[in-house]
Amino acid sequence: MSDERLAGLAVNLELWWPDRPPLERVAAAADTGFGQAEIWYWPNWDIDRLTKACRRHGVSMSQIGGWDFEPRLSDPEHRSRFRDGIARAVEVALRLGAPRINVNGPVLRPGEDPVSVRAGVGEALAGAIAVVEEAGLTLMVEPMNVRVDHPGYALPTSADVIEVCEAVGSEALGINWDLYHLQVTEGDLTGHFAQGREYVAYVQAADHPGRHEPGTGEIDYRFLFAEVRRLGYTGPIGLECTPRDGERAAIERIAALL
Repeated sequence: MSDERLAGLAVNLELWWPDRPPLERVAAAADTGFGQAEIWYWPNWDIDRLTKACRRHGVSMSQIGGWDFEPRLSDPEHRSRFRDGIARAVEVALRLGAPRINVNGPVLRPGEDPVSVRAGVGEALAGAIAVVEEAGLTLMVEPMNVRVDHPGYALPTSADVIEVCEAVGSEALGINWDLYHLQVTEGDLTGHFAQGREYVAYVQAADHPGRHEPGTGEIDYRFLFAEVRRLGYTGPIGLECTPRDGERAAIERIAALL
């Protein structure tokens, strides 16, 4: 496998090579030919050792998770904790050389008004975005499906997160455009992508059903990958998927679609 076939892809270190210790997955990514990787919530990692491993193996970090559901960023009493958490995530992202920080929104409580919760998310982001702007980084909010993976999630559609981005009004805030989640939630992937293109900060890919690599399910990724590039997205595509038949087979399957 040549590096050229994997250019533009970022492998998820949480889901690939699960039989290896986390830091050894950096070496596995490099040995396989990946030059980029992504991680979920950063406090779950030894950042000093991860930074050294990435430098040693020549792997750059495309994005890190900076806020993971709780405490709820939509609740006013947690706003200062959210600001402090994002400030710490900025420090970690700069150490790792990661240009993007992902935020997961809250889960709705029984009887809550989704519109009010989204407004609260926007207020929290507006209060924390300055430190991201000053660092020259991008903060991302991720829409995630409620049917399969995240029941009750407050921001399931691209329109929900676009609404939040518009309310904040900062170029440093965008969307982690996860094609798997949006297929489950809303479909019409290229149509919605075209409509929301100005807010797309990052793209993640997995197939449905199963959340395995592209080429294992119902999504026409051969068309979709080409369309995403045609519509002007030039950033990395994060492979947030579980290899169905092992990593080598997954890479061959993905490369055949590019």
